[in-house]
Amino acid sequence: MLSKREREFVEDWLKVVEGKIEKIEFYKKWGSKRGKSNFLDDYKKVLDGEMLYEEFNKKWMKKGEWKGYIRVMRHRLKKKFEKAKEEIALLQRFFELEDMP
Repeated sequence: MLSKREREFVEDWLKVVEGKIEKIEFYKKWGSKRGKSNFLDDYKKVLDGEMLYEEFNKKWMKKGEWKGYIRVMRHRLKKKFEKAKEEIALLQRFFELEDMP
């Protein structure tokens, strides 16, 4: 039902919840990318003085775009979950029948 990438996304978030990895690592892996860098890489550049805050802000701060991929993945998973619930309900009705084929 889940693609390999979707399963990995869910498993990684469960690791965050269980305290096995830090949230920052999750966001680094799953956050959106601009060019070859991600949000956290560019944030570190700002802290190190390699990038101006204005550049960083222009690149990443438009309505939280840095987590766009995460929103897309959550939406995909929600749609699959709703579809699976419908199919399970259908199968449940089928297996509760007295008269089976």
